[in-house]
Amino acid sequence: MQLNQKMMTSLAAIAVIMSVMIMGTNGQIKPIECCTTVSTKEITLPITGFKLQKSNPPCVNAVIFFTTEGPRCSYWKESWVKQKIQELKKIQLQGMKMPICSLLLRWEMKMNSTDSAPLSSASPYNSTSA
Repeated sequence: MQLNQKMMTSLAAIAVIMSVMIMGTNGQIKPIECCTTVSTKEITLPITGFKLQKSNPPCVNAVIFFTTEGPRCSYWKESWVKQKIQELKKIQLQGMKMPICSLLLRWEMKMNSTDSAPLSSASPYNSTSA
């Protein structure tokens, strides 16, 4: 009898936890969206923004550029990628009327200490560029 009561209590607790998790995602289960591969090819599409992604398997070190045709995963060590980030940060900071800071340099120093080899060929982000 006590075993049944303990099992029912455990099931009730699991149900409550699952309900809270589902409510936290507005009823939607979101897959992990990250770059698992990167491209070295320069992006020619209009870029509207970017995001830096650190390695956290299956995700790899990458710069995610947001383009008019969706996100593109780029290899963060490419010189054109670094130049594009500097351009975008300069534009962003001019809009905020702030002096340019050294965030890119600090991020680059951190990224230099880790490898960014692709871990998986499956990616929700398109890693090829047009």
